[in-house]
Amino acid sequence: MKKDKFIYWASTVAIALISAGGGLGLLTSSFMIRTVDLMGYPAYFRVELAIFKIMGGIVLLLPVARRVREWAYAGLGINVLSAFVAFAAIHGTPGQYIFPVVALVLLIISYCYFNKINTPAGVIA
Repeated sequence: MKKDKFIYWASTVAIALISAGGGLGLLTSSFMIRTVDLMGYPAYFRVELAIFKIMGGIVLLLPVARRVREWAYAGLGINVLSAFVAFAAIHGTPGQYIFPVVALVLLIISYCYFNKINTPAGVIA
């Protein structure tokens, strides 16, 4: 059980930092701002996306209701899948695909271990 909790917390902290860092980058990094502009998204969407990325990362770390956490996982999952598609749409470099893939893997690990440590024994999740 200790190993499961360690894996859960390590992956959750990592995805929360990636999410919050990405959100801050969308607000402050000229490279990220130009990339979002290149994708054709309006400026307000970049700000909205940044806020939700930061909020999602925070929610994963807080003791919130299970349903709220599930929504955070879903939102961040949609975000990283959309990032992968958006980089494909602008013919991104292979290096640009690494972050969404790593984030998705960490998100899946975090979600699986969240369910593993929070599901009573004998209950099929």
